[in-house]
Amino acid sequence: MSEIKPETIKLSQAIELNGVKVNTLTMRAPTVGDELDARQLAGGDDAKFELHILASLLGGAPDDLRQVLKRDYGKLTKAYLRLSSEE
Repeated sequence: MSEIKPETIKLSQAIELNGVKVNTLTMRAPTVGDELDARQLAGGDDAKFELHILASLLGGAPDDLRQVLKRDYGKLTKAYLRLSSEE
């Protein structure tokens, strides 16, 4: 089994992540612990779960992702699905 490499996602518009302006985000593969933590923080809200899991994998806070354009958010969710699936 080969190592799962992080994915870099280019944004159409820069955002502030942890106080730093960025136009690319790097997402690592999720662990079971990431999923469990995000579910607990979301309290049963699917949209909040998605924000929490993506923020965790990107090394930011859920509020950071509120700045992401919807079209870029789609890129993030697709990267998450690729990193979560078996090859």
